[in-house]
Amino acid sequence: MMKQQVRTWERDRRYPTVTKAATTAWLTAHNAQDRYYMTATQDALAAGELPSDPRDAAEAVLEGSIGRAIRPMQLLDELAGLIEVVAETRPKRLVEIGTARGGTLMLLCRFAAPDATIVSVDLPYGRNGGGYPKWKMPFYQDFALPGQTLHLLRGNSHDPDTRDRVRDALGGPADLIFIDADHSYAGVKTDYELYTPLLRPGGIAGLHDILPNEDDPSIDVAPFWDKLEADARLKTRRIVQDPDQGAYGIGLVEVPTQA
Repeated sequence: MMKQQVRTWERDRRYPTVTKAATTAWLTAHNAQDRYYMTATQDALAAGELPSDPRDAAEAVLEGSIGRAIRPMQLLDELAGLIEVVAETRPKRLVEIGTARGGTLMLLCRFAAPDATIVSVDLPYGRNGGGYPKWKMPFYQDFALPGQTLHLLRGNSHDPDTRDRVRDALGGPADLIFIDADHSYAGVKTDYELYTPLLRPGGIAGLHDILPNEDDPSIDVAPFWDKLEADARLKTRRIVQDPDQGAYGIGLVEVPTQA
């Protein structure tokens, strides 16, 4: 109940000191707990325990058998659907905006091209789960395969300077961008408009939380996704476990041009 109240204040831009303190305290507690489990994840990956099938791998991450510290806030059918797209297309350059606990990032790395360049952008103590501490960075680097390059950028994705850092790190047009950051309408709109020009023609932009959220007023991606679906120039696809689930959902957009 208190978390929902803080989300409402965040959305309405009220009591910024209180909301920032509450978000920082919540993330600090979760990150402290994660410290205990991160080594287990590192050991499981080194031992080759991640399944080679995308759905089995997504299930292993969500169930925590690859380590509880990286479990993402995703649903199995939706996460598996996204990773199946990655496994089919084998992107060589991809971006994740909003990394949080790192489970989705790990799967993106493991099913991208073996020589892929991956860029993660995450805002320290960002709203809706962002802000992993610096001590996690060496663990996250182990998500990448030996031939891959993983850039972990800590900063505000809405800042054009951050966008420029992403562009420089990619070294060429991206094949896939997954937006899973602050989840506000203004935030997702800004991320989409800043980063989709980095996609090659035919590249894919993914958005998380495209369904209206019945419990969290700060998650407001749905209206922006509806506008994308209504744009006849765009080829869109929903990956939704249950249309009546009241939250989550992944939307994919095939971007025809860089305009």
